[in-house]
Amino acid sequence: MSWEEFPPEIKPCWCGKSTITYIMEMDDWNRTRTSRTINCHECQEKYLSEEKEKNRKKELREKLHNKAKSLAADRYLDAWIEKYEGLNKKQAWKALSTKSGYPSLGTFYKHTKDEGMEKYIKRQFEQDFEACLEKLGINDESITNIINERNNI
Repeated sequence: MSWEEFPPEIKPCWCGKSTITYIMEMDDWNRTRTSRTINCHECQEKYLSEEKEKNRKKELREKLHNKAKSLAADRYLDAWIEKYEGLNKKQAWKALSTKSGYPSLGTFYKHTKDEGMEKYIKRQFEQDFEACLEKLGINDESITNIINERNNI
């Protein structure tokens, strides 16, 4: 399997002083990949600083998300688990899939069979603690503030 390179496409850079070279390649299975070379020092520096800032913001959003999730787990994971104690699997599925219909009943049965009900319920909290808090009817101001801060970055 080899990658066929198409003729490079050369366009003016963002500041107009130089060029950007775009290269597209395709393999035998019609998968494509593209790359670009920024030939302008000023635009390259600007691009690198923008990428660095984007990555910094992404890391900060992840940090705030994890902080909110940790706080939510400390305060409400036990209540989330208790909500499903004493329910049979179909009742638990109905409570979990009220709005979205996800997961399907068959998928829910398979997952709870493979990992057990409590572990599955904990995993649901880990994956989407915000929806779980909503289902519990909890509006914690400190968690909401962290989430808002994350969303405003």
